[in-house]
Amino acid sequence: MRELSNRWKKIIALSVISSLLIFGVLVFRYFYLINRDIPRAPCFASIDFVHTHDHKARWHGVGDMTINPKDGALYVYYVVKTPEGKVYTYDRKFDISLTHLDTSRFLFKTRSIVKFDADTAGDELPFMERGFQGGMITFNYFSDAEYYYNINNLINGVCHVPR
Repeated sequence: MRELSNRWKKIIALSVISSLLIFGVLVFRYFYLINRDIPRAPCFASIDFVHTHDHKARWHGVGDMTINPKDGALYVYYVVKTPEGKVYTYDRKFDISLTHLDTSRFLFKTRSIVKFDADTAGDELPFMERGFQGGMITFNYFSDAEYYYNINNLINGVCHVPR
């Protein structure tokens, strides 16, 4: 067998080094993008909604939601008005487990629910609890202070991260 010349040995060595460098940069870039899309602090959102069971009776709600992916919690506070005019306060913490799918999507499943003292809704608002039982949360990076979130295609908006 013939031995390669020094010129070819150098070309092969440079090709290997450049391939490893390019591969390393691509891996670093991938993990940077994943890290960038995960909120580093809890984010807060104000939410107004209208819900109808049968397209006749309208439920109105105004409230706040906090998403804390590092602690695995959703804090939900709403004041909900029924079609009959009753007003309920929905104040709960959902302990969730998150499964990271890709750069911005997480599957979540509710492990437990904590009702705070201000909660007067009881079991009167089953549609609220169903929306937070499990599904998908999507975070898309806008800036240092905002994330776009989407929970089960039901609750969409901009989540603000305090500085």
